[in-house]
Amino acid sequence: MEHTPLKKINITNMNKFIEMNTILKLTAAIIMSANFFVQAQEINVVTEYLEPYQIKNNDGSLGGFSTEVVNALFSITKDQPNIKIMPWARAYEVAIHEPNILIYSIARTNIREDKFHWIGALKEERLYFWGLKKHFTKTDYQVGELKNYKIAVSRHSNTAQYIIGQNFTNIYQLANERQNMDMLFKDRVDLILATQITIETRAKKLGYDFNEMQKLNEVATLNNKLSVAFSLNTSPELIKKYQMAFQQLVTSGQLEKLKEKWKLY
Repeated sequence: MEHTPLKKINITNMNKFIEMNTILKLTAAIIMSANFFVQAQEINVVTEYLEPYQIKNNDGSLGGFSTEVVNALFSITKDQPNIKIMPWARAYEVAIHEPNILIYSIARTNIREDKFHWIGALKEERLYFWGLKKHFTKTDYQVGELKNYKIAVSRHSNTAQYIIGQNFTNIYQLANERQNMDMLFKDRVDLILATQITIETRAKKLGYDFNEMQKLNEVATLNNKLSVAFSLNTSPELIKKYQMAFQQLVTSGQLEKLKEKWKLY
């Protein structure tokens, strides 16, 4: 009985097939990765005026260190930001309750950790109690010594959450940080809480003399990372997209260059 001879397997052709298959898979992965960034969409963004992070330019446009970082972020993702400026209390409420909302500059605190998806840290912050020198003669007050003083904070701010938790008795919760400084210089409150760079920049912007202010003491528990975040009900794809883009800002050195430009070391 004759047997039909088996055809000889062409190893070279098989290797070529395997290589081609691998190339096709890699190409598909690259295309998918590219589409991850190319699919542009409009993203709703909320923020407040907070010198020097978000400032109103002379032409009415929004500027500042954090705004430039966010703009750089959108340059990478190719999305279109729809930035709305509002009092912090309103911005916070929008980001808490609505999906796919990007918010900046927001302090990353223990209370807020599980309330947002964190994209990246803009800057480390150190916060202090501030008063006017004419009312405060020393700089080493304990928190307990300040509890009966009148203090102004912004609603839903990390400082407001801290002050309430510390059982301060005379709290004025205002719409924005600028009102806090107005209240201080008009002797309607005794204390405010802020970083030094914010206080110096805001005083200059509002026409107040920073040298009349007294730094009372640091509030170490309030020191945090000022950050960019998305609301909780945001799609995982969008979160990953922006976390990757922010990491690109860090690794490329662009974030550090913006810090140097704004003298935020």
